Amino acid sequence: MKRESTYALSFLVLLLSSILFFNLVYPFDLQLLSRFAFLSSNVTPNNSHKSPLVEACDYSRGRWVWDETYHRQLYDENCPFLDPGFRCRQNGRKNERFRKWRWQPDGCDIPRFNASDLLERNRNGRIVFAGDSVGRNQWESLLCMLTQGVSNLSKIYEVNGNPISKHNGFLVMRFQEYNMTVEYYRTPFLCVIGRPPLNSSSNVRSTIRLDELHWYFNKWVAADVLVFNSGHWWNPDKTIKSGIYFQEGGRVNMTMNVKEAFRRSLQTWKSWTLHNLDPRSFVFFRSYSSVHFRQGH
Repeated sequence: MKRESTYALSFLVLLLSSILFFNLVYPFDLQLLSRFAFLSSNVTPNNSHKSPLVEACDYSRGRWVWDETYHRQLYDENCPFLDPGFRCRQNGRKNERFRKWRWQPDGCDIPRFNASDLLERNRNGRIVFAGDSVGRNQWESLLCMLTQGVSNLSKIYEVNGNPISKHNGFLVMRFQEYNMTVEYYRTPFLCVIGRPPLNSSSNVRSTIRLDELHWYFNKWVAADVLVFNSGHWWNPDKTIKSGIYFQEGGRVNMTMNVKEAFRRSLQTWKSWTLHNLDPRSFVFFRSYSSVHFRQGH
């Protein structure tokens, strides 16, 4: 219970806008709830094993509220792991009123994020993000949040020596003092993308294999926390109109629509998650984020 409350309270600060998407695949069942029910859990205070359970709180249900007193930043643009394109003030943004918005769950409050506390509680652990740029942004943000709990930033490094900007593939950042890693795996569809079978239509440049997860899955199995996201790339422009069709087994389906393909990919992901991950792992899934571009910004 202590471990459950730790992640539910600390890690959800980063994932306030996350949406559980499992019902797209199947209605919730007992096995599924036993793996993901920490979003609505009874929380025991950390300082007492004998304290009675407090009322359950679902952090995924709530609203954004304007708070004039809300001014403390979790990190600033001096974070060494922040991509240049995300340094809003340095790139000319003058309006900072967006910083006054905070997430307010229904019926409870979220404790303020504490980097040192989360680092200590995740000592010898792994936090994994897998998906498209939404996951990349969450990974990068968490890195910057956690730097506030480390005095010597030289002890945070990418294990393979890769630069974090303009890099495809995967990145593993180690917090040496805690023997902890925060990892990102770029796989926008979560499934394998490859060459089409022989004798496929000339319209097919490549296929998304809906029944096969990306080969990165071997690297996810032993993680303590996994944050998956997929959705934005599942559109006609990035698939069918680009010559990317959907494959199951050795057969390419030329008539399947994108929504159905996305649904089947989530079936594959869900099945793998339930049968391969440690039951003690915590799993989040993020689908689409709201479009918030305005006047080219």
